[in-house]
Amino acid sequence: MKIYFARHGQTDWNIMRKVQGTTDIPLNENGMLQANELCQYLQDNHISFAKIYTSYQIRARQTAQIIDWHFHTGFEVVNGLEEMNLGLFEGHTWEEIEALYPEELRLWNSYKRYNKSPQGESYQMVMERLFEALDNILEQYDTSSDQNLLIISHGAVIMTLIAMRNNIPFEQSHTIAVDNAKPIEFTIEELDEIKRRLN
Repeated sequence: MKIYFARHGQTDWNIMRKVQGTTDIPLNENGMLQANELCQYLQDNHISFAKIYTSYQIRARQTAQIIDWHFHTGFEVVNGLEEMNLGLFEGHTWEEIEALYPEELRLWNSYKRYNKSPQGESYQMVMERLFEALDNILEQYDTSSDQNLLIISHGAVIMTLIAMRNNIPFEQSHTIAVDNAKPIEFTIEELDEIKRRLN
């Protein structure tokens, strides 16, 4: 089994470079186009999947819905796949955050895995609830089979997996690009190893 993670399609806040986090922003027209392009990519590369799992946030659900229109696998909303809660940073660009919350941003950046953004989550908290969600999903499947799954989630969530897999410190997370509506493959073995290193 392989798990394909994909970030939702583009939103207007992505264009404006605003931090979205828990704020529920829908796809824009280009985001819908990107979701359709993701379908074409999956089809062209013969990537099949048994089912789609998605964050409850509208930008992810809309992406999952468009993919389901193409592949008819069904999709399920699962708590724990949602974007990182960035608290007071949400709704601002990073330049605005630096001006408004300089000390809070400095503290967060100093130990990003365990320090929370003000009124938000830490990356450790994101990973813990992500793997709880993944455990609940995977217990329904034989992970040694050749079935695959597609998970529609968010930039910070997927970034945590890439950082852990590639041993990139979270203080360097800004170097990891997670493009909208592009699949990123993880094996069960890779996910098991990341989970083992969570504690």
